[in-house]
Amino acid sequence: MRVVVVGGGFCGSLVAKRLHSYRDIDLTVIDSKPYFEYYPSLAKVLFQPSHLEKLTVPFHKFLEGSRVVTAPVVSVTPDCVRTADESFSFDALVLSPGIQYPIFLKNTEGMVTIRSGAELAAFSPRVLKAKNVVIIGGGLIGTELAGEFATRMPDTKVTVVHAMPRLLERNSPLISEYARKFLERRGVTVICGEKVVDHSGQTYTTDAKRVIIADVGFWCAGIKADPAFMEGFSPSVFTAHRYLVVNQYLQLQGYPNVFVGGDLTGVEEEKNAAHANSHAAVITANILRMARRRTLVSYRPRPEPVDISLGSWDGIVTFPPFVLVGFIPGIMKQVVEAVALARLRY
Repeated sequence: MRVVVVGGGFCGSLVAKRLHSYRDIDLTVIDSKPYFEYYPSLAKVLFQPSHLEKLTVPFHKFLEGSRVVTAPVVSVTPDCVRTADESFSFDALVLSPGIQYPIFLKNTEGMVTIRSGAELAAFSPRVLKAKNVVIIGGGLIGTELAGEFATRMPDTKVTVVHAMPRLLERNSPLISEYARKFLERRGVTVICGEKVVDHSGQTYTTDAKRVIIADVGFWCAGIKADPAFMEGFSPSVFTAHRYLVVNQYLQLQGYPNVFVGGDLTGVEEEKNAAHANSHAAVITANILRMARRRTLVSYRPRPEPVDISLGSWDGIVTFPPFVLVGFIPGIMKQVVEAVALARLRY
């Protein structure tokens, strides 16, 4: 059985690792990078570029014997996947390429997103010299980044601008308040209810005409699904926001040999590593069951604990209605990172 995996993030890497040891599966993994990257901790690379090595696992370390293609995907059709140089037909396809982190400003010079460890490592010297930093977006990524700055570079002036009424608005007000107070006690300025709409040089302007001066800007304000590489599929497979519609088996609606996992799925749930790992377990089981003509298993969305780090030694764990704050959540996030990487390394 020929299986092609597009995207080597949490879902794609776990599916590939679990399938590559089966002799009856001819596995190909396609990603623009030759390694898995632990995205939740990438902000650390800004302050210590050498940490990037600890957050990556080369695909060849856990996919020996399977083919790994390092190239951007040009197109995906119901029959094959194409890069600039090759075409790959398949019996089963796993789509887990992740989503986009666009900057919704005309001028993006001097700005960066938390999406690529190599990009952050290259940006690090500029960050370490910065006296003023603006973080645009106070969701999970923006709040965690602010926590890193507050604890690692306490002399740097940090401003967080969030368009919503409170930080981490998809969580309880208790969590939002804890995060805000944690940051403000460490000198971070938190501005909610305003949106950065213009940027020129070191000047960032909000829709309330507030002017913020910063040496460096981080865009952490939203994600975008844009599977523009898909060709020849029915329009019904796309949601209104361009996520991919899947059935209960995580198959692309109307295409039983195409599975979708990770952030690109149209499943109504938080886009995080825990859910991507759950997708991987179901997709792996269903590919093996499909090969053996057995009944497929269903994916059942369920709440997962959310661990929000605030620097290295503090954080919040929430699993409604339970909330735990302080030192223990900070340690828990480091443990989760170590376990996730060890799962691929060993």
